[in-house]
Amino acid sequence: MRTTLFMLLLIACVVPALAVGKVTTDPNAPGAAAVAKDDDETLADLRLTQTVTYNESRKAVSAILAELTKSTGVTLKAGLNGRDWQVRDRKMSIFAKDVPLGELMGSIARVMKFKWGRSGQEGEWTYRLFMNRKTLLDAEAQRVRQEQQQDADRAKKRQEGLLEYGKLSNLSPQELAKLKTDNPFLYMIAQTGMGGSMGAFFAESPAALEAIANGQRLDINGSSLSPGAQAGLVQTMRKMVELENKFSGGSSNRTLPDDLGADPSKINISINRFLEMTRGVPMGGMLLGEVGINYEGGSQTLPMFDPNSDVAKLIGKAMMESEEQNRSMDEVMKDHASEFMGVITKAMKTDVGGEPIAEHPDDPALAAKVTLKPASQQLIDVEKALAEASKFGVVSDYFPNVFPMGQVPTAETPLAEILDKFGEAFVYNWDRRGGIIELRDRNWFRKRAAQLPEERLEAWRQELVKTGTLDIDSLAQIAQLDQEQIMANIVSDDILRNCMAASYSARDALRLYATLSGSQRAALFADMGLDLALLSPDQMTLADKLIRAKHAQDLDAGAPISVVCKRESRDKAYRYGFSLTIDGSPGSTEWQLTTPRYTPPPPPVKDDKTAKPADSPKPAQTGK
Repeated sequence: MRTTLFMLLLIACVVPALAVGKVTTDPNAPGAAAVAKDDDETLADLRLTQTVTYNESRKAVSAILAELTKSTGVTLKAGLNGRDWQVRDRKMSIFAKDVPLGELMGSIARVMKFKWGRSGQEGEWTYRLFMNRKTLLDAEAQRVRQEQQQDADRAKKRQEGLLEYGKLSNLSPQELAKLKTDNPFLYMIAQTGMGGSMGAFFAESPAALEAIANGQRLDINGSSLSPGAQAGLVQTMRKMVELENKFSGGSSNRTLPDDLGADPSKINISINRFLEMTRGVPMGGMLLGEVGINYEGGSQTLPMFDPNSDVAKLIGKAMMESEEQNRSMDEVMKDHASEFMGVITKAMKTDVGGEPIAEHPDDPALAAKVTLKPASQQLIDVEKALAEASKFGVVSDYFPNVFPMGQVPTAETPLAEILDKFGEAFVYNWDRRGGIIELRDRNWFRKRAAQLPEERLEAWRQELVKTGTLDIDSLAQIAQLDQEQIMANIVSDDILRNCMAASYSARDALRLYATLSGSQRAALFADMGLDLALLSPDQMTLADKLIRAKHAQDLDAGAPISVVCKRESRDKAYRYGFSLTIDGSPGSTEWQLTTPRYTPPPPPVKDDKTAKPADSPKPAQTGK
């Protein structure tokens, strides 16, 4: 049951100086290279009339312009200078045959929301691609507005969802029967008694309820819970195990503590530890929050789904069928696989946000029917097939982790209809300019802000490949990233995704470590350890978050506490163990981290029947 419930969450999360935050700085800062007045049409330079054939995908703008410069003799530069990574490192896909260079340049600028500047001598102009200040500020404003709206929507869902959960403990038989039809998920929660036991826990622990209601992280030690809260929590845990046994055919071997009161200090409750991972990803709003319990001998997570969501209702329907038909939950879920994908796709589309969908007048040039033959329904393959079938050039931005939320037609279909379906499946806007179809991610302004400099990513890659691991300093940098940055830069990278488990396993400790000065880090590894009294207020906030769940009494009593870290070499990796010395008494390891071991990505699979040379990088070509 636990695996089944979290399957949807995992789908949602895969479908997103030292501390790197959202980029809001202007790359067009004073002192940058001067740029001439914009010349978007670039009609005065006859060199731009030469035709170009160029086929590349997922390539940095700086590399694209360097290759076009080499093949055309026209100097094209990316960014105001070599440090303008927000332009230089952005990625694009271009599939174009015999397209005028000037037309291609115009499409590149429009798709990427950049501008062309021109300088130098007439007839030998140098063209420079950049993002002007107004576009940058507009993009940031769009991102902030969308995030504020999403936060407001999720706050409303949490309030409404908690209200529904709160009703479960006092249902009449008539109300319970009605709930069976109206909301099978809530019906099953009520019928098992989980609603009442969870309600008792929250009634006796208002801080936990407030954390769920506000979507905030909270760590609680069991010793701070009232006897009523302890009893409600243990009862909820038992009910969860009963569900696991019922829907898994009795295969659960989980052992639960009989009671928290025996030694509540060994029980740690974490509210919303997982919630941060769902922020900014499709379907992230499906989860209101979660309660994680760590106890001696095991752990358990109690997810709180949005009970009003179609996904939760379908889960409830499957739970009812599993009980009525005496079948495992996994078997029933397989029967409803297509239905689940339907509601998941619908939820993702609802939660996607982005720019408004562009409207298009009737265009006779797009009325012709074409047949797409993509190698797959993934973005790059569909774009390539679109160029091949339509005979139009295709210019598109590229961001990682773009999953189709629908099918693009492969039967003979009018081109305009294919483009509409493409936009719907990939959340893209499209336009036709001359002989080029321009495609842009409707969430480009948010994804742009999550991008990290390629130089930073390459430094991590090189360390991982050369040393076989990423050591604690680099892992601490990665731990500082938010979930959107993790998805955009780490999860999507064939090499860096190796470090995901390590950075998540001790994320709170790594985030504290990232803020430490050189002298503080040296003290951390010394025998006496790092005295918490030497931390700044901001650092102490992080330390408190890390330590309070287990040592609230010591923190509140002002006991002298030092953190000690020991490092051991472990087969081309390192193991770090963090322990506390409280009032002079050293303790056992509280947190530990094993750095990742590098695993080379598998070589690409070659299939003589399907592999095509066009999938490999090709140099740009020109023709007259």
